[in-house]
Amino acid sequence: MNKKQINIVLLIFLLLSSNFIFGSDLTIKLGRSERKIPSKEIRGIEYVSSKALADVFSANYYYNEERQKAEVKFKDYRLKFTGNNQFIILTSKKSNQHQIFQLPVSAKSEDDEILIPIKYATKYLGYASGMELSYNESQNLISIKNNKVDTKSIVKWNDNLIDISTVKYDIFSAKIETKANGTLLRLGAKRTLREPTSSIKDNTLYLFFSNISVDNSLASTLKPNGFIRGMQIKYVNGNPQMEIKLKDGYDSYEVFYDEEIGEVLVSIHNKFLKTENLNLDSDEIKKWHFGVIVIDPGHGGKDPGAIGLNGIKEKDINFGIAQELGDLIKSNLNDVKVVYTRSSDYFVELYKRGKIANENKGNLFISIHCNSTAKKPTNASGIEVYLLRPGRTKEAIDIAAFENSVISLEDDPNRYQKLTDENFILVSMAHSSNMRYSETLAEMLNTEWTKQLEIPSRGIKQAGFYVLVGAAMPSVLIETGFLSNKNDAKYLSSKSGQKQIASSIYDAIVKYRKYYENSIINEIKN
Repeated sequence: MNKKQINIVLLIFLLLSSNFIFGSDLTIKLGRSERKIPSKEIRGIEYVSSKALADVFSANYYYNEERQKAEVKFKDYRLKFTGNNQFIILTSKKSNQHQIFQLPVSAKSEDDEILIPIKYATKYLGYASGMELSYNESQNLISIKNNKVDTKSIVKWNDNLIDISTVKYDIFSAKIETKANGTLLRLGAKRTLREPTSSIKDNTLYLFFSNISVDNSLASTLKPNGFIRGMQIKYVNGNPQMEIKLKDGYDSYEVFYDEEIGEVLVSIHNKFLKTENLNLDSDEIKKWHFGVIVIDPGHGGKDPGAIGLNGIKEKDINFGIAQELGDLIKSNLNDVKVVYTRSSDYFVELYKRGKIANENKGNLFISIHCNSTAKKPTNASGIEVYLLRPGRTKEAIDIAAFENSVISLEDDPNRYQKLTDENFILVSMAHSSNMRYSETLAEMLNTEWTKQLEIPSRGIKQAGFYVLVGAAMPSVLIETGFLSNKNDAKYLSSKSGQKQIASSIYDAIVKYRKYYENSIINEIKN
């Protein structure tokens, strides 16, 4: 290898090892003065370093590697970003009031810093800095105007704050929330603490804390709700012990401490079915008959989804496969009703898709999508299925972020405000009664794809897809292939490819139905 070749190899290595491979520089302009900072394109969206932005605005910067949080601190306000999280927090230094805002896509955690989607974050940077900012997407340019922003009057502040400094106890509040699949007890914690150990006996759930203080009045002020009849607080060797009295009918429980929101969360799940005094001809059995399948063709209307090679639109592929699948079910399963979340090319908000499924008493919810990458063409190929749980891999988190970004087209994206990556744990607990059925269907899908399809199966994964949250039934989201891959795109665009994918999903559904109905009967018999 000659010197010129070595230099070329070194140059390629440096480019590939750089944090900012694909994007152009972001220009920040004030009058005739300009500053440039590196920008990185991820799935068609420009991201920039929060630290680099802090430097440009002469703001202080704080980064917590363990918690993946970054704060840009201006004169009067702090702006906090969290890696792999769509929500940013604006806090007034003077009053300590805060407000939470939601971005259509998550900030990214990468190489010991937080990257933020500049298109969506510019407005909130303006609030925090007190300056009027505007972003030009085509030029990747932020313009700083001379006008000052009255952040105090623009932002609707959260006044329902608890001043932690005035709280006397480590566990200072208790609140019960009832869910469709159980009861949730939320215990407010003043400081970081160890997750309590727990046990359950004779309809009493015991929580054992160590080296903390608890407000004893919580036992008398907690109002019974859901499965919880009441609570007592006792002390063993100086350590508090909560005894939570439960009603009959619960199935299982979970306890964990969420440091991010400062709460101990106790989830008490109900039984999937009440089994007492039932016979196989009862109305209760008929209620669980596998009679409705809800098919959700992702995207639609003003939301094209991913744009693949040769301008292929994801929404069209999704709809084609959904129609093929629905036709197979109608032709072969005469006692099963098919419900579509959209019947042609129009936009349906994510929350409405789950609402449609629930209103039609669906027994199964299948959301159909296509995958893609920012770089086209790509070698990434294959079909995969997702379950509703917090994403564990960077790829899964990115895919969920892209699918969830459609909320920016909705009338009220703030309805999803509480669905942070951390809070998907709570949502997943609420889905726990259905999860074993979702997992079984996912396994059956993976088996059929391996046997039948011309593209590889990428297996079973998990991520926090908003569209799966609202469906109170077993549910999966399928990414049918990569529109950014030449072979996948050709296969997905063809009538034969769509029929083959639909057929494999149908075969899995037939096997799943048999498993589902046998499970219900066995559960009732036992």
